[in-house]
Amino acid sequence: MNVVGLGSAGCNIAKQFDRYPQYTTFFIDSEKRSDENFLQIAKKVSHEEYENKVRLKKSFFDKIKGDTMFIVAGAASVSGLSLRVLEKMKHLKPTILYIKSDTSLLPDIKKKQERVVFNVLQQYARSSLFEKMYIVDNVSVEAVLGEVPIKGYYDHLNNLIVSTMHMINVYKNSEAEMDTFSSNLESARIATFGLVDDTTGEEKLFYSLDTPREKMYYYAINDDQLKNDGSLFKKIKKQVRKFSDGNLNVAYKIFSTTYENDYVYSMSYASFIQK
Repeated sequence: MNVVGLGSAGCNIAKQFDRYPQYTTFFIDSEKRSDENFLQIAKKVSHEEYENKVRLKKSFFDKIKGDTMFIVAGAASVSGLSLRVLEKMKHLKPTILYIKSDTSLLPDIKKKQERVVFNVLQQYARSSLFEKMYIVDNVSVEAVLGEVPIKGYYDHLNNLIVSTMHMINVYKNSEAEMDTFSSNLESARIATFGLVDDTTGEEKLFYSLDTPREKMYYYAINDDQLKNDGSLFKKIKKQVRKFSDGNLNVAYKIFSTTYENDYVYSMSYASFIQK
């Protein structure tokens, strides 16, 4: 899979995918980087200037082929370039990873541009121009981690985002021991990730998704426990039932691992525009 980061935040998250061999990373930013597959763009002072006055080299995008994910933080001024970058990749029908910042402390102009980018990209995703739009809220990710030091703050958040996405991608492409999944709802293209405490069943989402239509749970369980724990399957089914209601489709997959600890990842999907 190709991973294309725009701006400092998008590039820093894309960079974390470099530690996995399954991804080829690309970077677009006004600040010089030493990374391969880097396109340096002219620095602009406003959202509108990035939208209208930046030149994008065709040769850079010619290298991007196959499944592609585009990463952007909407509060950054450079997010004004998002639609033009996506236009260059529209034939690939990319997935979007959208990073929501803590807007409570942002100036009004930043809040406004974040709302515009957030809404516009969701509209395009719902109309099937993009495969899906994954939303991650930094405030929610911080809550999942608990106490996060100031030094390396974003590195900690980005590491959790990327490692979670990577493991879900791995399990999407692996054979499960048990599987109730059929297919995703075509209309449910707005999504987020989550982690579940396998002991308490508490689920913590990376974004508080409004009115989800569908949920998918990936149980990564130590192989010895799968072989010897006769109560495990009842426990998993009880947890999954707790997450379900009359309007929500819920499925799960169970995988065998050699990890000492068990992990549970979740995906939530919605059809409606998020506010």
